Amino acid sequence: MKSDNVAYATISIPIAIAEEIDELIGELGYWPSRSAFVREACIEKLRREREKLKELQEARKD
Repeated sequence: MKSDNVAYATISIPIAIAEEIDELIGELGYWPSRSAFVREACIEKLRREREKLKELQEARKD
């Protein structure tokens, strides 16, 4: 089995946002942890922003 060494960084968010995340996790029970929620949210945000950038670059070519 291959072991992937993944480095992590600590990022601060306001307590109010963390509490909202915790409430949502409790209500939906979908994410196993706050970290899992934030990781998924970041991945989704990165995907959307990359798509916006791609659209801007394509618009500039026209």
